[in-house]
Amino acid sequence: MKPKTTRRVGAECLGFTARLLSRVISAVYDDALAGVGLKVSQFSLLNAIANGEDPRPAELAKSLAMDESTLSRNVARMCARGWLRLEPGTEDRRSHQITVSEKGMGLLRRGYPAWQRAQGQVIKRLGPQGVTALKSVTRKLRASS
Repeated sequence: MKPKTTRRVGAECLGFTARLLSRVISAVYDDALAGVGLKVSQFSLLNAIANGEDPRPAELAKSLAMDESTLSRNVARMCARGWLRLEPGTEDRRSHQITVSEKGMGLLRRGYPAWQRAQGQVIKRLGPQGVTALKSVTRKLRASS
C-alpha cells in the first residue's frame, strides 16, 4: 500500500473511529471505577447479569454483542475473584448459568456513584445531540447484524 492509501484508510475508517470512540469513553469510566477496583467492562457485565440478562453464557454473549470466548475468559476471572458464580443449568448437566455473588453485588453498589460521575462526564462532553446520535447509531448497527 502506498502512504496516500494508508492515510485515507486512517482518515476514513469507521472501524478505527468506533474503536477510538470506545477507548476514549471507556477510559473515562475506567478512571472513575478504578477506586472500586473495576473496569467498565467488568462493571457492565456485573450489571447485565444482576439486571436479569439471560444467565446462560451463549445468550449473554449474544445480548452483549461479545465473543463467547471473551465472555468466558472474563467470567472465569470474575469467578476467581469471587464476583460471579457458575451454577448448574436447568437444561442439562453441561449447561450452567452465571450469577452475581454477594461480593459482586457489593462492587456494583460501591461502583454506582463512580459510574454516575463518569456518565455525567461523558454526557457533558458529547452533549445531548451527541448522546442521541450515539444511541441511534448503536441501535441501527445492532438491528442490522
